Amino acid sequence: MNQDETVIEGTVNPDGSLLLDEALDLPPGRVTVVVRQESVDDDPSEDWWEFMQRSRRELEAAGSKFMNDAESEAHINWLRNS
Repeated sequence: MNQDETVIEGTVNPDGSLLLDEALDLPPGRVTVVVRQESVDDDPSEDWWEFMQRSRRELEAAGSKFMNDAESEAHINWLRNS
């Protein structure tokens, strides 16, 4: 018996259907699906503000750029004038 196996992540929708993150690279035919819920890595000692600060540090470290006060004010003025 030839067993091609692939591991792929996805999301279970409220209606019970499964949405895969990417297309499967398997030949057509019947398959067996094993679903394992991912553990949530929440830190209960971290409040929402600490979460926001940590998230911003991680995004900045990954190269994300954020507007400073002057850029934010200019953007708001642009939106108001549009």
